[in-house]
Amino acid sequence: MTKHYGYYIVPYNLTKLLINMERDIAENQAKTLKIDITQVVREFWETMILKGLFDSPEGKFLIFKGGTALRLVYGSPRFSEDLDFSLIEDKLKGKFKLIVKKIISPYSELALTDLEEKYYTYLGEIKITQDYLPSPFRIKIEISKRREKNYKFDLVIISSPLSTAQCLGSVGTLEQLYKDKLACIKERAKPKDIFDLWYICQKLKRPYNPGTISTSKKELVRELRKYLPKDFWPVTDKLKV
Repeated sequence: MTKHYGYYIVPYNLTKLLINMERDIAENQAKTLKIDITQVVREFWETMILKGLFDSPEGKFLIFKGGTALRLVYGSPRFSEDLDFSLIEDKLKGKFKLIVKKIISPYSELALTDLEEKYYTYLGEIKITQDYLPSPFRIKIEISKRREKNYKFDLVIISSPLSTAQCLGSVGTLEQLYKDKLACIKERAKPKDIFDLWYICQKLKRPYNPGTISTSKKELVRELRKYLPKDFWPVTDKLKV
């Protein structure tokens, strides 16, 4: 049996994914989506980490945002590397490190490479070593302490068709993520932000106008093809830079 998830079809029987992403499942998903297997495995572990964060007592104060939120909540085809958050209220002081350590402790595949409580940011980096992948990869957790006035968010279910793990959490609205991406492009204009802005404009039915961008077309195409299923590669040729 299969189940439809908008832009692709995945096997419905995913019970094996609850504890770990097994090699055959990961390979089949990568083949179906026409994406590197590392991106599939990364998303599985992102959902596990997200569930741990939002299921913690302090999870109710987190607002999920950024490219991974855009994918897991709003259906973007672009795979993402980081877990980004804002705070409704800072209740993480002195607790952040303990929360992250508790999340990764059951899994031998996960190891901490960075864990800090900085002045403006809570920062964590987790290295994932999956025995069937050619090399480890990392997932970064970044929680901004800067509380933005009138930051818009909704309480939604966060999930992925690549994992059975799901959680309930606060997520920036699409309109808010649009504003966030405009701000990002003014500061840095990375290829991922350019694509994300284009995608949000499609969802909001707005003209796509990123303004002046220093990123070259060659760099844009090269970077985005790492994170997009092959069926979406033609989009990169049409993006303005």
